[in-house]
Amino acid sequence: MSDKADVTSYQKAWQIQVPGLRLVEFTSDHDSFAVYDKDTELRLFNRSGQELWHRHTGYDLVSIALADTLEVLAVDVDKHSILFGQEGATLWRKRPFPAMLGRVSAAGDVFSFVTSDPAIIGTDRSLRVKWGYRNLMKHPGDLAVSAGGEFVAFPCADERGEGLGAVNQAGRPLDAFMGLDRIVSLSLSHDGTVALALSARGHIFCMHLVRGSGIWKGAFGNDLAGVSYASQSGESLAFSAGGHMVKLDANGLPIWEHWMPDRLLKASISADGSAIFYSTERGEIGMLAQNAGQLNNRVVFKEALARPVPANVKSSFMKVWNIELAGNDEQQAKVYTWKGQDGVEYCLVWDGSDKLFCVNDLGEEVWNNRLSGTKVLDLAVSSEADMAVAVTSSGVLGFDLSGCEMFRFLGQFKRVHLFYDAAMVLLDSLGKCKFYLSSDHYSHQVDLEERVLSFSVVGDKLLLRSEKALCLLNSEGSIEKRIDFANRISCSNLSSSGEFILCGEEGGRIILYSLELEEVFSYQLEGSITLLEYNRECETIFVACKSEDVAVLNRRSGEMFKVALTGQPAFMTAHEAGVLVGTDLDQFGLISADGQILARYTSPYKLKKMLPCHRKMSMIVLSDEALSCIAAVTSQA
Repeated sequence: MSDKADVTSYQKAWQIQVPGLRLVEFTSDHDSFAVYDKDTELRLFNRSGQELWHRHTGYDLVSIALADTLEVLAVDVDKHSILFGQEGATLWRKRPFPAMLGRVSAAGDVFSFVTSDPAIIGTDRSLRVKWGYRNLMKHPGDLAVSAGGEFVAFPCADERGEGLGAVNQAGRPLDAFMGLDRIVSLSLSHDGTVALALSARGHIFCMHLVRGSGIWKGAFGNDLAGVSYASQSGESLAFSAGGHMVKLDANGLPIWEHWMPDRLLKASISADGSAIFYSTERGEIGMLAQNAGQLNNRVVFKEALARPVPANVKSSFMKVWNIELAGNDEQQAKVYTWKGQDGVEYCLVWDGSDKLFCVNDLGEEVWNNRLSGTKVLDLAVSSEADMAVAVTSSGVLGFDLSGCEMFRFLGQFKRVHLFYDAAMVLLDSLGKCKFYLSSDHYSHQVDLEERVLSFSVVGDKLLLRSEKALCLLNSEGSIEKRIDFANRISCSNLSSSGEFILCGEEGGRIILYSLELEEVFSYQLEGSITLLEYNRECETIFVACKSEDVAVLNRRSGEMFKVALTGQPAFMTAHEAGVLVGTDLDQFGLISADGQILARYTSPYKLKKMLPCHRKMSMIVLSDEALSCIAAVTSQA
């Protein structure tokens, strides 16, 4: 990452929503953009996202291109070419050749098309053919025209392989760049002398067309979908369909990157590199504006005040079922939830006294077992292995999922994890992980010098956390990946949806990882992070620090809200309306993605644990005297 990354940040300036968005194109100066939706509506917007006009075309368009004159060149599914005027009127619709893709110069007087022959045709405004390039072996996936129509660049192929070709305004070919791989996206500088090309394998090539020489090249992953060139600054933008955006300096070095919460249709950078425009598959179009001089390589959230809850929105807490427990504060009850092979969610519970039992999602007891004279420290279940394991103060006990004891052995352990094949990981009092291929087959100690402080189940793997590292352990007891941190890790867990690994540092940094420990998103806050939850449906991160506030980071709006409940947040789990939070003063709060407290409820019992529940609107709550399924119901009157 270039040193410039330390002084590059962006903040969402505005966003609009276009339902059913299909196509979007920006002018070369980025002062306007045109969109086309599934209802065949064509709309023009200015740089601030304000609509200038809209027009029902009645045509099924497959491509649009926008000139700086605000005229729109389109190609429809019947291979007609269509020109819409500055106010949206149809100036003409013609088919002198079967067009598949059309581009227009910024000045609006030079058109270029990919035809079904395949060929590339250059025309004037009346579609009179000025030149043709027919030395193509297959249809190019993209086409780029310089601002004044001086050059047209396109993917091409010959006996040397695939690469980039170009012609001047008279249709004369320039020296081609061959052997590059298949080109999937193109962008030209304002004068057309510099071309930026993205290959199918994720390689980016920056080339000087007139000199016939390369400027730089880089590899950034085969999931990239498009590129955009900033003519004034020489910077570039690359983006993936999955939402990843990378800004590169004039030498092709990354200086900023960000993961959008939604899949991208298109992203484009302004000529001076100060603004990034984007559109998503969900229909959101927005602009990210650069904040020069601000630290951190990220998008900046704008602090905002939560709007009042609408009067017609009603929320309340209610118990679905409740089971009283016989435990006490000295021997805290334990609970583990899982979904069985029959699709039913079960809870394995130790009541804090002498009873280990299993209940279904109706709160009905399935089986129970007496454990006298011992204390349960941890529980683990694998429905695939048809096994449950309890770590007690005197050793390890194994049961099948009908409650029959399978094995027991002595040992001093604190935590247990059970893999799908009945292999086990046991964490001892020294922070060392022991790997067992089965209950009677100790294999090895996991190769970690550091003390393991905790672990979390991540799909079919186990996430180990030490003071300054995260490691993924597979079912063979081998570490597949490790990430080291400069600061101490203050919390780590799997999101309630099971899709992301969440990590917080004592220095205030939050990071979202994929299940393979690939970074998806990061952000810097103040204070040590104590709790994290990510609601994928509303694209919002909920963060608790050592203060009593919950920070709500809404990735769709780019806003951050601060919410305070009664007491320090101690538990979090995602909810359809946002997040459920439990505090150390036994209060529940239902917080929306817009920072609104939708409902509060104070428990009569001391809260010990809160877990997500597959029942809609609900959570599993363990207190010192009861195990409950509690629903937080939100409705509109």
